[in-house]
Amino acid sequence: MKPMVTKRIWPWQERQGFPWEGLKIYHGDSPLRLDSGETIDDWHLAYEEWGPPSGVPVVLFHALTGDSRAASHTSVGSPGWWEGVVGPGAGLNTERFHVLCFNVLGGAMGSTGPSSADALGDPWGSRFPSLTLFDMARAARALIHAWHAEPVHLIGGSMGGMLAFAYAALYPAESKSLMAIGAPIEHHPWAIAYHAVGRAAIVGDPHFRGGDYYEGPYPEQGLAVARMADMISYQHPDSMGRKFGRALQAPRMDEFQISSYLRYQGTKLVSRFDANTYLTLTRAMDAFALNAEHVQALKETLVWMVGIESDILYPPDEMEAHFRTLTEAGVSARLGWLKGPWGHDTFLVEQKQMGALVAEFLQDATS
Repeated sequence: MKPMVTKRIWPWQERQGFPWEGLKIYHGDSPLRLDSGETIDDWHLAYEEWGPPSGVPVVLFHALTGDSRAASHTSVGSPGWWEGVVGPGAGLNTERFHVLCFNVLGGAMGSTGPSSADALGDPWGSRFPSLTLFDMARAARALIHAWHAEPVHLIGGSMGGMLAFAYAALYPAESKSLMAIGAPIEHHPWAIAYHAVGRAAIVGDPHFRGGDYYEGPYPEQGLAVARMADMISYQHPDSMGRKFGRALQAPRMDEFQISSYLRYQGTKLVSRFDANTYLTLTRAMDAFALNAEHVQALKETLVWMVGIESDILYPPDEMEAHFRTLTEAGVSARLGWLKGPWGHDTFLVEQKQMGALVAEFLQDATS
């Protein structure tokens, strides 16, 4: 494990202050063979860690557009995506637990992905191989082995929860427990449909150029529209009604506030994410499904599923069906619920409630 070294900073990284304090890099010590049959010879993962090395090891897996910054490292550091969940005295108490979070293989914030340099120093772009969540789990295992020798506890939300399932299915003896929040055991057509719209928007952007756009201009409009579609799936009609109703956006009053909000979210993602990474990761999510052998492997791991009551992307009845699939196969599983009107995003919005659930899970998993 070495300090973070970056050869080229892309615009979306620069806007986030990348490489930021606490960021490190793990270099894979051998080529990574992918499910596609292709191989990535030289690869690396960007990661961060919190808590004492002697603490109980917990690995966090981020959601689709997340990164390794789950929490800040100092009081003046920029906040992470789970700032209210990870930290001293928090639900994931870094005085007791040794916490690892990494940017997934294929990611846009420091790990090997489409924007990374190939052996000749050029961005992979359209030549970057397709990935599965199981490929990402195999890369994660190499990092986790170098980080901690003992079995670990796994926590992830959305895509991160699916990746936690994939990791435990591949490495059950190394996975003491897992908590999957708002995460199915296979991707259903309703969720795939949103991603299909997003990918079509990106590929149809005239600046996409088959994925080889890194010298600019970037397919910003396509990525923004993709994010707009996703934000609809992450919300709930009630939360949209509470926040926006039919109010118009000041000062011109010629646009609904919800329209302005979606445009803002699209522009915001463009400022911090890569279009090729969106394609790579959403395709991996859509292809994800645990088979019977995977489910049997989970019998060695304590599994907590957390559904989100207002989720329309992975609705409660779907989560209950997946929970039944696990329990009927003999998996030691529990199903809890995250309350709140904010839809799929509730696990990021309701951090106090989320922290309490994480603390309860870890108490159960370590007792």
